[in-house]
Amino acid sequence: MSEDSFAGLSWIRGAKYNTETERMVIYIGEESEVYECEGVPKDVWLEFKSAESKGKYFNNYIRGQYNSSQI
Repeated sequence: MSEDSFAGLSWIRGAKYNTETERMVIYIGEESEVYECEGVPKDVWLEFKSAESKGKYFNNYIRGQYNSSQI
């Protein structure tokens, strides 16, 4: 399995991405709610990971665009 991750400093506490399954797991808030997004292309992950504001990028380009659920 090929995975990439980062730790965040905003309301998005961190995320990881599996390049084989195109699944992105996002850790949100102090309570560390966990969401999984399916079908996220690698280029979207890389843009998200390098975005100055991860929260803004998530809200504009990921939330509501991909099948996601709280896990």
